Amino acid sequence: MLKSCSHAIFSFILIVIFAVGNIACTPEPRLSPMQVRQITTKLFQSDYETVYRACLTILQDQGYVIKNTDMDSGLIVASITKETSAGSQVFQALMLGYIPNKGKEYELSCMVNKVSDNSTEVRLSIHETKYGQTSAWSGSSKLGAKQIYDEKLFRALFNEIEVEIKRREAMKK
Repeated sequence: MLKSCSHAIFSFILIVIFAVGNIACTPEPRLSPMQVRQITTKLFQSDYETVYRACLTILQDQGYVIKNTDMDSGLIVASITKETSAGSQVFQALMLGYIPNKGKEYELSCMVNKVSDNSTEVRLSIHETKYGQTSAWSGSSKLGAKQIYDEKLFRALFNEIEVEIKRREAMKK
């Protein structure tokens, strides 16, 4: 009885590892440069300074640490680290003897460009880097990086920026 129970648990774990491995290895569809621009760029009907400051505010509200800003060029660089839950890290350590997935770091760059006196374009770029251990004897290191092109994520950020722009414009009146 105990042997069949442990065999079932072992089989279940193998199935879960295989399923997660297949999901993680599914290639993302290739996007053309125009599709990328469509996802990552939005035109706002507001002046440059209002849009620039709204972008800074929203990134800080989201928990990003602002690393560099240059209002003259329109560049904002920010990052945020999201650690895997403690429970997940304990589970990984118990099952594998090390922690392959300690978390992710996101670096975001924002380019704010003046199009006209009341029209400003914002282009966002988000880079995700996973970090963890490659074996029980290694320290934490960066394990993989990729650009993020999640339309819902960009749409949500742009919507929050738009709300902040409207809030700032209302305060000017």
